Amino acid sequence: MKVRHSDLVNAGASKRRLARQERDARRGRLGRRRYGDLVKRLGMVVRIAFEVGCIGSPFGLEGPLRYGIRGDLCRQGWTWTDADLMAREMMDDVFRALRITRPDWNEGQPEWVIEAGTLIERTRCVRCHAPLPEGHHKYCSHLCSTAHWMWLNRRKEASGDVAVMLAIRSI
Repeated sequence: MKVRHSDLVNAGASKRRLARQERDARRGRLGRRRYGDLVKRLGMVVRIAFEVGCIGSPFGLEGPLRYGIRGDLCRQGWTWTDADLMAREMMDDVFRALRITRPDWNEGQPEWVIEAGTLIERTRCVRCHAPLPEGHHKYCSHLCSTAHWMWLNRRKEASGDVAVMLAIRSI
């Protein structure tokens, strides 16, 4: 059987339509007006807290707000999964309304904000914390350098359960 391009396009459109219908059904349980009001108020809270300096990043309240929304929805009879999805969608809409884009993984790393030419005085290896030998600036050996690079690369490319396990092990 020959698969046509239009069949693939229709299948993709169908998946998007189903996802949109599921999202709208969840929002429908809250009511369109109530949902919009909540997003607007949450946006004001995030904006004011950031402007005043209570949080260092617009994402600083994301966890507590998501936790609070999810808890309230669960107390109203929502399942945990549906409540969590709704809280995530709500926070995504808050950030979208505030025109805040989430930085990628690399931008969240300390090395990203170090300007060119800025030297960091290191006395210990980044990976194993052993004293740095003369002439070494970040790693004590080629082995530590390679192992650390591999570990960072694995974290960057991880997804799903693997990402969770790597995060738990790094604590």
